[in-house]
Amino acid sequence: MPQLVNQFDLKSTVDRTKFDAAWHAFVDELVATDLATGATPMMQRQADSGFDTDDKRGHQLFSIIHFRDQAQADAAWAAIEDRVEPLGRLHRTVFAMVHNPVFTFWRAA
Repeated sequence: MPQLVNQFDLKSTVDRTKFDAAWHAFVDELVATDLATGATPMMQRQADSGFDTDDKRGHQLFSIIHFRDQAQADAAWAAIEDRVEPLGRLHRTVFAMVHNPVFTFWRAA
């Protein structure tokens, strides 16, 4: 199952409640249009834990978007790149709220 790991910070002017609403609308649209199977809850970094050893990145928020297979992930990528609406607008809304995003794409080994 492919998974997209999303790490980022919010821009200083962005209200967390408004971001959460935008994120949920984006993920809900991905699922409703069969472009993803879901996502983890938004998670806040706990950098003061001994478990956190990443001293190169200071991202505060993290979520994983789940895809059924590579074909579904590719279709999601194409829809976002092609700005298929309303997904394109929802993606642009979320992306405009974040700072310093890092995305990594994973699959089962």
